[in-house]
Amino acid sequence: MSERQLEQREKHARLSALMDEKGYEAIILRKAANIAWLIGGRAHVPTTLELACMDLVVRRSGIEVITNKIEAERLIDEELSGDEKVTVVNWFESRDGQLPSGEKVAIDGPDPLRINASGEVESLRRNLNPHELLRLRELARDTAVGLGMAMRSVESSDSEVIAAGKIASQLWARDIEPVVLLVAGEMRLKKYRHPLPTREKIGERYMGVVCGRRKGLIASVTRIATFSPLSSEDQDWYSRLLAVERVFLNESKVGVKLSQVVEKGIAEYIKQGFDSDEWTRHHQGGPTGYLPRDFPAHTKSEQTISPDNALAWNPSGKGWKVEDTIFIGANGLEVLTVDSDWPNEMYFERARPGILER
Repeated sequence: MSERQLEQREKHARLSALMDEKGYEAIILRKAANIAWLIGGRAHVPTTLELACMDLVVRRSGIEVITNKIEAERLIDEELSGDEKVTVVNWFESRDGQLPSGEKVAIDGPDPLRINASGEVESLRRNLNPHELLRLRELARDTAVGLGMAMRSVESSDSEVIAAGKIASQLWARDIEPVVLLVAGEMRLKKYRHPLPTREKIGERYMGVVCGRRKGLIASVTRIATFSPLSSEDQDWYSRLLAVERVFLNESKVGVKLSQVVEKGIAEYIKQGFDSDEWTRHHQGGPTGYLPRDFPAHTKSEQTISPDNALAWNPSGKGWKVEDTIFIGANGLEVLTVDSDWPNEMYFERARPGILER
């Protein structure tokens, strides 16, 4: 039995247990993130669409894939485990007619003909199994290393779009699709929190931000580099931001509400001398896995951190940002986006990324 089949069968068992608990006869998955989770493979063609290039009908007896003639052969050869039944329709026909409906059929979104079970499915999706964790560890490491190599190749005379091309090249060389790619040079770094790359020159300081995807899983990481020595004020503010991040990381424990983590992070912003509304200028991160963030955590997020959840916090302020993908497991918190070649500094009990001085 292949690793892909073992991973999928464990998830199918969880969905079957949900059907038993709720009395469902079937669960339909249409969203790309949910389908990628269940098949352990790519479920999209355009990266801009929430819905996948196939639908899954999950029953206790197995999984049926419904797709069109364009995608079927590729999916069977490259993305599916071999356990699934595949139903093929013409590309000019809707897949809707192949989907069951009724009061005992659930679906991963609002639907007048079925029960919306999106919350339950997404909750299952956030609990990564051992097979997924191995894949996420490898992806996270490769994403961090690829970004680091690209950041070291950027020149001050490059434009932000040229720098973005260098980052994308390093990621694609590692079979990583950049689903988010942000670059800010000296002129834009302190101004924008989501700096889509432009033709502006990099200048003396720059930031690269990526969310890299492989077989559905996503790892997020941010790195900053400079061509001139940091001033003592710059170093001080970055250290203060690491103090804020330390609270987010230390409070990320099983059973803790996400709202509690965010509230303590907000308090640390103020304690460290940032403006009282600094945290409102950019979201602070949240649960991840098959989306860059399942949702941005905030002060009213009632969801609790469960065993085997992945998170990505990204506090920012004064032109600085820090971001890594972490995993909350049986042994506590593990930072996954590790690059041993990037400068790191020990901040209390753990190594955190420094600013690359070139």
